[in-house]
Formats: sequence, C-alpha cells, structure tokens
Amino acid sequence: MAEKDPLVRFSVAIGGELLRRFDRYRERHRYPNRSEAVRGLMRDALIEDAVTQDEGEAMGVVTLIYDHHAGKVAERLTELQHAHLDRVVTTTHVHLDAHRCLEVILLRGQARTIRALADGLIGTKGVETGRLVLTSAAPVPDRHGQSYTPDQGHSHGGPPHHHYH
Repeated sequence: MAEKDPLVRFSVAIGGELLRRFDRYRERHRYPNRSEAVRGLMRDALIEDAVTQDEGEAMGVVTLIYDHHAGKVAERLTELQHAHLDRVVTTTHVHLDAHRCLEVILLRGQARTIRALADGLIGTKGVETGRLVLTSAAPVPDRHGQSYTPDQGHSHGGPPHHHYH
C-alpha cells in the first residue's frame, strides 16, 4: 500500500455570510468538520473538471423513461446498446405503469464517447425524457491523499477487503 500523503494545513479568508452558508451545507451533508467538507468539495470539483475536459475514464448513468407501446422504442434502445457492448456495463428495466418504463443504463469509457452514446439513447424516437450523469472513473485521492484502483483493497475502519465484479 502506498505511503500516506501528509496533510497540509492552509488558511482561507472568507466572508461571514459565505461561511455561515458553508457551515449549513457542511451540517446538511453531515461532514464532521470544515476540513472534510472542503476536501469533499475539492474532490468533486476536480472530478467535474476531469469529466468536462474528457480526461481519463468516466462512468455514466443514463436514465430513460418511455412508453413501450410507442413504436419500436424498446427495440431501438436495445439495438443501440448492443452496438456498444464495450461501453454498456449493465441495464436495469423497471415497469412504472401499464405503459411507461424506466431504463437505467450504466456506461463506462471516455466522457465524450459516453456523452455521444447517451445522446443517441436519449434522442431515440419515443423516449419521453432522459438524463445523463457523468463522473470520473479515475482513482481519486481519499482524505489521506491515497488513491485506490479497483484491484486494490480498501478499508472502512474494519479489515481491508476487495470488491469482486
């Protein structure tokens, strides 16, 4: 396991109202202290920047709602996913009512590739609504500055363990 990256203390000058709003945010999101909240926001900003800049591997979650009685929408969505087997990790299909379905599709690849595939899925004739959420799949340093890859174990306070997929 990599050696811990030592924490570096720095100060920030901030207005009182912004600090009060930040403290409310910290409490709402249950960060134990301001340092943890700042680290979390920094990691989120760096992930967002990496995805925006198309740096490294990304994960995308596409949600679609469609009427399965409308044309051949289900067939077209399935064909599009089959054409991109190297990008589609898994799909979950939920029957919302007698006509409408929710499809949740997990994608992996470069952000621009995921965006293009998501645009094709969302733009499929018969899809009522669709949305893409992107995040980086690259290792992100934890609060101690350590990054983990999928093949490494990690700890939640108990013994280290692996996730097998």
